[in-house]
Amino acid sequence: MNSDIAPNDAVSLWDLLALRAETTGDAVALIDEHDRRMTFAEVVSVAERVAAGLLARGIEPGSTVSWQLPTRIETVVLSLALSRLGVTQNPIIPLYRAREVGAMVAQCESEWLITLGEFRGFDHGAMAEELRAASGDRLNLLIVSSELPDGDPAGLPPAPVGREEVRWIYTTSGTTSAPKGVCHTDGTLIAGGVSLADAIGASAEDVGTIFFPYAHIGGPDLLIASLTTGMSLTLMEVYEPRAAVDLMRRAGVTITGGSTPHYALLLEEQRKNPGARVVPTLRMLTGGGAPMPEKLFRDVLTEMGIPILHAYGMTECPMITSARMSDSIEQLATTSGRPVLGCEVQIRTEEDDVLPI
Repeated sequence: MNSDIAPNDAVSLWDLLALRAETTGDAVALIDEHDRRMTFAEVVSVAERVAAGLLARGIEPGSTVSWQLPTRIETVVLSLALSRLGVTQNPIIPLYRAREVGAMVAQCESEWLITLGEFRGFDHGAMAEELRAASGDRLNLLIVSSELPDGDPAGLPPAPVGREEVRWIYTTSGTTSAPKGVCHTDGTLIAGGVSLADAIGASAEDVGTIFFPYAHIGGPDLLIASLTTGMSLTLMEVYEPRAAVDLMRRAGVTITGGSTPHYALLLEEQRKNPGARVVPTLRMLTGGGAPMPEKLFRDVLTEMGIPILHAYGMTECPMITSARMSDSIEQLATTSGRPVLGCEVQIRTEEDDVLPI
């Protein structure tokens, strides 16, 4: 990791964002598929105005807010605005429907649900109205579009301090049929993002991607890696391989991935024109979430000329192990790396005895 900010200097996620804006405010933070760009300084400015607008709507520090939104610049800004207010956030991936969203809203005892109208042929706004009615109108709704709430930041309360309070409840189905909430603090999310940046050797010269739901635990991993190093992030609402390749070329992406299907689909795009690198600026693929077949790794290395740095984590602990560029080809091909920065791993028996390495 090539960082000009020491993460321990930040007492909260918002503080980390403010430090980044002070350090390299004119650098591009976010790029989307419509070629919109927003600098780190602009992210801070807009997020503060959105925070003021949310406050005027009645979302106050200490509130619990569930939100279900696609991977857009507006979603990242909204989440940061909620962070500025010091609310507890419950991000929900857009794929979930009334059963799962209702379960999370009830489990988190959310006062607010922020969502959008129609997305990919589904009326999220109508679903939200049904959930509000089912709650006896206890649940407040905010339906957003491309325009987020706006207000005067002069009226904002002080930014939250401390990184040990639970301010995030991420959603995971795990091995059970109903989703469950996983509690995180700013500190635990920062630890995950810093360890990701360290493992992949990210720097301000890199351009990464979030081509999966930002509401997934991988979203803050990459956001914090960006805030720590100054790396830009490229966003895409719905992953489509050909469009993703075009976007990565325009943005000069150097790091992409997400999970094993992303590797395989990008390899398919490479095979359509084997005489030229599909995205010339790419220096690695990285991700986790599913096993990586050894053959897929070796095919990507041979045909695309870049390695896959596969990782292992879970919603409860976003980064556990990760491959590194310094690993041997055999290690990269057959493992998910070693424990990441700051993470300790133990193997125990069913009787809870710690086994030797």
